[in-house]
Amino acid sequence: MIAWPVATLSNVGAHTGHFALTFAHMVGGTGMLFLGGLNLYLAARNNNFPLHRTIGKAYLAFGAFGAVVAMFVTASPAHKTPGGPILTAISVSLLTLATAWLCFAALGLRAARNRRFQSHSQWMVRSYVLVWSFVFCRIASRFVPMGDDAFIWLSWVGPLLVCEMVLQWPDGARKAQRSRPGV
Repeated sequence: MIAWPVATLSNVGAHTGHFALTFAHMVGGTGMLFLGGLNLYLAARNNNFPLHRTIGKAYLAFGAFGAVVAMFVTASPAHKTPGGPILTAISVSLLTLATAWLCFAALGLRAARNRRFQSHSQWMVRSYVLVWSFVFCRIASRFVPMGDDAFIWLSWVGPLLVCEMVLQWPDGARKAQRSRPGV
C-alpha cells in the first residue's frame, strides 16, 4: 500500500513541517478509494439505494477533504527545491487533477439531485478514475523511466481519455446503427 508509511507514521521525518496535511490527505484519499469502489459495486447491482446514497455522501466528503488538502500540500514549498519555484509542472498538474476531481464530483452530485442518473453515473465514474490515477502515478513512477513533467500529466489525462472513450462508445454505436438505412 502506497500510503502505508504515512498511515503507520513511519515517515514523519520525510514530511517535516507538513506531515499533518500529508496524513489528512492520506485519510481522504484512502476513504475515496474504498468508498468509491463500494458505491460503484452497489450502483452496478442496482440495489440498496439508501446505502448507495449514504456511501456516496461519505465518498464526496472524503474526496473533497482529500482534494482540498492535496491542493494545500501541492501549492506549498513541501518537497520543492529551497528557493525554487512553488508552481512546477508537477504541482500544476496535481492542482489541475484535484480541481478536475472536485468539478466532476460536483457535476455528479448535481446530476443526481436533478434525477439525471445516467449522467450522474458517468460523472462519478470519471471522478473515480481520477482517484485511481494518483495511485497509478505513484506506482508507475517507480518503474517507468520517463520525465516527471510528462509522466505526471499522462498518469491522469491518459486514463481519463480512455474512460471517456468507454463511456461515450455505446452512444456513438447506437447513433450509427440508427442512421443506417434498412436497420
